[in-house]
Amino acid sequence: MTLEERALELEQIERDDRADRRAAFLRDGAEYLLWFVSGLLLMGWSFHTTDTRYAELAFWGGMLVGDGGMLLVLVRRHRRAVHKGWV
Repeated sequence: MTLEERALELEQIERDDRADRRAAFLRDGAEYLLWFVSGLLLMGWSFHTTDTRYAELAFWGGMLVGDGGMLLVLVRRHRRAVHKGWV
């Protein structure tokens, strides 16, 4: 293998890695945003409803769904990054 062939191979590997990172960031960013919006909707519903039992349930459910989902996305993202050697 010549130096030029090896350089082309390394460029292709780096392009593939960059594309993989970009796709992972977009996918995880969209999922993070989905959890964030879900939590906000539940919390918004808790402020809108007049039944105190459902309001409290929706508020704490929104906190759990929103924050818990976002945390899971970040943990999964970190594990994937460590596994692929990005961190």
